[in-house]
Amino acid sequence: MAKQLIMLRSITYAYKARDYLSRRGITAHIQRTPAAYSKCGCGYSIWTKQEPEMIQAMLGQVGIKVVGIAEAD
Repeated sequence: MAKQLIMLRSITYAYKARDYLSRRGITAHIQRTPAAYSKCGCGYSIWTKQEPEMIQAMLGQVGIKVVGIAEAD
């Protein structure tokens, strides 16, 4: 099963998202957004084992804007 990338605006937001989720007991990993998706202005993404829509909602509540959700290998 491919992982779902939660695309963010920058590495700074990726770190903020990872740290926020970690404080809530959710492990998140940061990775560079694949080139096919980076044209939308998102250089870094996070991924977790949780549903990406739930993570997007959680991040939105604390002002971390998700640029998009994409599937990656």
